[in-house]
Amino acid sequence: MPKSTLVKDIKAELLEQLKTKGMDFTMPWFRCGLPQNAFSKKYYRGGNLQHLDFVQRHNKWNCNQWGTFKQWSSKGHKIKKGSKGTQVYFWELKDKDEAYLNEKERAIFLATKKLPKVLLQKFFIVFNGYQIENYDIKKNLSHVKKMSEEAYQQIDASIEKTQANIIHHEGDAFYVKHAPFLNFENLQDDTIYMPHKENFFTDQDYYSTLLHELTHWSMTKERTNRVEKKLSYAEEELVAEIGSAFLCAYLGVEKKPRPCHAKYLNSWLQEVETKSERDVLKYFTLAQQSLDFFMKTFEEEETKEVA
Repeated sequence: MPKSTLVKDIKAELLEQLKTKGMDFTMPWFRCGLPQNAFSKKYYRGGNLQHLDFVQRHNKWNCNQWGTFKQWSSKGHKIKKGSKGTQVYFWELKDKDEAYLNEKERAIFLATKKLPKVLLQKFFIVFNGYQIENYDIKKNLSHVKKMSEEAYQQIDASIEKTQANIIHHEGDAFYVKHAPFLNFENLQDDTIYMPHKENFFTDQDYYSTLLHELTHWSMTKERTNRVEKKLSYAEEELVAEIGSAFLCAYLGVEKKPRPCHAKYLNSWLQEVETKSERDVLKYFTLAQQSLDFFMKTFEEEETKEVA
């Protein structure tokens, strides 16, 4: 079987977006929601989200529903003739082959009869709803919501469930993990500072910015523990941009380009160009961990309310 180029493709797609969109770059657009399995209704994860969204936009497919050949066939659907599938990956925890044990692992195996676990990256092929004969795309489409006052209230309620300390002020948007020693502005630890909503051109701009700062807020040890990764400033900004794009799509907010993108663009390009494909995949994994944290928080709070 030929070696998969998927991880290499994900890096190339990210670079293409950075180079072609410039300061209008948002990562990614997710115009019709997070790519989702049409049958399990689970969202794809990490770099798969970027890759599937890229394929959707490249082909102008306004559909976020995907499935394997077997899944589509099991429901009586047929793949359109000439359709090319899209590769995605997943990680599987398996016993290490006894033939590849090192000396220490072999000694442990002989004593315990238990093989060490290894994480293997596997690949499979999926097809979009646009590639399926007679598939009712409109019926099954998961759109980014048309924003209404009620929709914004739901987003506010979700953000409130995080219990993040958010202070509105007359300055810029930023997150403070630890207030500086010379704290002339009386900044608080572990706090998001946001301009007032009326200072933004649109409500979408406001929520897009707030969700970016919330992704920074999720870095702490008790949340996602991203701080232990010791990311550079540019890397953390890129993870926050990817993570907020995931979160925007999940909550139904259209991601908007931020004015600071021009400032970060060169550093992002340098980070992505000089890193290996697997290092680039790390940014998506960390962003996924942030989304997982928020999804779990939203669900836990909903469960408490029902109980």
